[in-house]
Amino acid sequence: MFWILNNDAMKIYYSHAIPLYGTELEVLEKQQILKNFPDAKIVDPGSFQNNPEKRLGGMEYCLNLVDKCNGLVFTRFLNKITAGVGKEINHALKKRLQVHELKNGKVRKIRKPVRYLTREETVKLYRMWRLKELFS
Repeated sequence: MFWILNNDAMKIYYSHAIPLYGTELEVLEKQQILKNFPDAKIVDPGSFQNNPEKRLGGMEYCLNLVDKCNGLVFTRFLNKITAGVGKEINHALKKRLQVHELKNGKVRKIRKPVRYLTREETVKLYRMWRLKELFS
């Protein structure tokens, strides 16, 4: 579970679905990541939402952020790996970064590429979730 560190603090990219950005669940998951990796600095793609470079670069911008980290921790959305999260996971694995899944407050190491939803399936999942939230 330990990463080889460079001179900077250990940076963990927190890969999670866009609907979680700015939510209480996001705050909780960040706390859980820090509980598992107390010396880590979390790199949260949601905190770059207003960055003009991210708006122009989108997924490529996020993959460049992954490259600057020591590892990646991800969560599923409604038990699914969404398109962006899946791309980030597999990119990190190709770069030989350590990847962990956060589930129920615990982390599990991932060694093999993951299967994930297509962009279209992800957008459909987000729409269904928003409708459910709206009428709950």
